[in-house]
Amino acid sequence: MEAFKKILKNRHTLVFMDFEGTQFSHEIIAIGLCKTHCDDSGMIDGDYQTYKRYVKSYGPIGKIVNRMTNITPEILKEEGVTFETALQEIREFVGDDINDTAFIAFGSNDVKMIIDSLKYSKPTNDHIGLDICKHSIDFLAFLSQFIKDDKGNNYSLVNYLKLYNKEPFGQSHDPLNDAIDLMNLYKEFMDNKEIRSREYINVIKKQKIYPTPIKRIINKLLNNECVTPEDFKKEIDKYIE
Repeated sequence: MEAFKKILKNRHTLVFMDFEGTQFSHEIIAIGLCKTHCDDSGMIDGDYQTYKRYVKSYGPIGKIVNRMTNITPEILKEEGVTFETALQEIREFVGDDINDTAFIAFGSNDVKMIIDSLKYSKPTNDHIGLDICKHSIDFLAFLSQFIKDDKGNNYSLVNYLKLYNKEPFGQSHDPLNDAIDLMNLYKEFMDNKEIRSREYINVIKKQKIYPTPIKRIINKLLNNECVTPEDFKKEIDKYIE
């Protein structure tokens, strides 16, 4: 897809990422990554590798996060690593050429959590976290230009998958499951031109910010009416009389 190709900027390694964070300090406490590769057009063309890790935090997990994720202080104490260690492991997982990697997230919260974790833990290898932020892509911001619900709002990750008749990989709020779901959504969006076109037409139909003459012309086209340059000129003249 040409529009996304411009965002990729010739990068061919895709790392789909999802983090779970503490309720109040928004530090990362669980990381899920899914790495794959794409061709020049952004289409995934290979298998994928995964990485999952719990991360110790300075702030408490919080009851709401504990209830959603089933992550407990005991899990972080026994299985968690420092954020500095996690960053080094991510660097090794991604490989040497981080500049050829696009880190793809669903929304902007994951990048914000990296920044908050850097602030609290102050790792000596903070440049890795900053590089991830620098090379990140908010796929939700891109996707929502083309697909919205009937009220013009964004879908959740699970509901976007349902639109493509795709079952979630596993339980939500597990960061690795969510990263794999994001990869699958990306793949469906890029592969399925028919649904993409259908949903984008629905977005155009509901768009309210067009000038009146353009809106009228678009409505005619959406109703399968033939429109000529002369028709467009008439609509302009009618509007400015």
